Amino acid sequence: MPIAYTEVEAKSGLTRGRLPDAFLVSLYRALAPYRGCGHGCAYCDGRAERYYVEGDFERDIAARLNVAERVSRDVAAGVAWREYGAVCLGSGVTDVYQPLERELGLTRRTLEALVPAGLPVVVLTKSDLVMRDFDVLSRFPAALVVVTVTTVDEGDAAMLEPGASSPAARLAVVREAKARGFRSGVMAMPLCPGISDGDESLGALLDAAIEAGADFVYPGGLTLRPGRQKDLFLSLLDARRPGLRADYDRLYREGRPSGMPAREGSAAFSLRLDRLVRERGLPQLIPHSLYRELLSPPDALYALFCHMQGLYATRGVDTRPLRDATARYADWLSGERTALRRSLGRSRAPAVSSDPFSVTRVLSERLLGLAGGSPRGSGLAGVLGNERLSALAADIISGGVFDYATLRVEVAAPRAEPMSPYADPVG
Repeated sequence: MPIAYTEVEAKSGLTRGRLPDAFLVSLYRALAPYRGCGHGCAYCDGRAERYYVEGDFERDIAARLNVAERVSRDVAAGVAWREYGAVCLGSGVTDVYQPLERELGLTRRTLEALVPAGLPVVVLTKSDLVMRDFDVLSRFPAALVVVTVTTVDEGDAAMLEPGASSPAARLAVVREAKARGFRSGVMAMPLCPGISDGDESLGALLDAAIEAGADFVYPGGLTLRPGRQKDLFLSLLDARRPGLRADYDRLYREGRPSGMPAREGSAAFSLRLDRLVRERGLPQLIPHSLYRELLSPPDALYALFCHMQGLYATRGVDTRPLRDATARYADWLSGERTALRRSLGRSRAPAVSSDPFSVTRVLSERLLGLAGGSPRGSGLAGVLGNERLSALAADIISGGVFDYATLRVEVAAPRAEPMSPYADPVG
């Protein structure tokens, strides 16, 4: 039976940031074809008022039928010229492979419209329908398929994510993605207190992800924003797990706008996640060894600094100097990029094949120049205001890989083929 939907017009198609998104390691974002989501996940942050999704979130689906045409227009107009970086297709507000996609095929058409840009792609979903489009993903320079799996317990998944593919089917996506030569990992969030956040439950999920060949597992806790999202989730608890209600009232008693639980609970939870993931030797963020293929060296360095803040904070290190240095680098990177876009990007003529990503090339050359000072990284030290971090960054720019388990720079394994002319210009 066809799913009812409302048609809305997409005003934009492809956008690019001044800084990369460190969460999903991408510089560009393609507009999601859908608003609202038929997966009907009880915990979905997209239900919150801040996202302005009207009506019944899981039944009143809005479809942007013209989104692929908008993306194609933006690619042809040069939005993606001159800058290398991954395009993200997916969000926390809606799933691009929700049930309606089987009927409309808007996500597939959007991917096809992105292929001519010559950029890598990052896809986020909790549906095995993504495997239908592996033929299109194979046409990108590189593809990262991120699959959300919050539990391997089929009963809990049916309660929390009634319209999504089963956990086994989602893990099969990871397995098949790796077999096709893509990168793939598991977004293990949100882990719900008392339901899917226990050592046994999370351990089983981590082991299943390893068995599927996941490149990483990215765990995270549940946020409950005051209002519709929190009210719906608590009503589910009252109906299905009433014994947990008192714990949730205590954990989320502060009613923080972000939906985060009380701080004391968050700290202990993060330490436990870190222990369980590290025991298995898994990266618990999208690793540097992976996203250095998806971003330019300047953008990959920014993402690394952002990730390092979380990695060091979990281990009890004062990250204020790192946060300050990251902010200084962000100012340098966004300022240089904006100036180059104005100068090199002024012409709307197509990029030439001999220099397809000229903004990225010049940015990378400038970063290499900063890192090449004597003593090591002295030019970067002026930007970062942090000599130790500038020395580490110089090693990264020279081709090193930051290992998230040891927190050390290691020598990168040589690539058989570069993902882009400027993905690793100094390797």
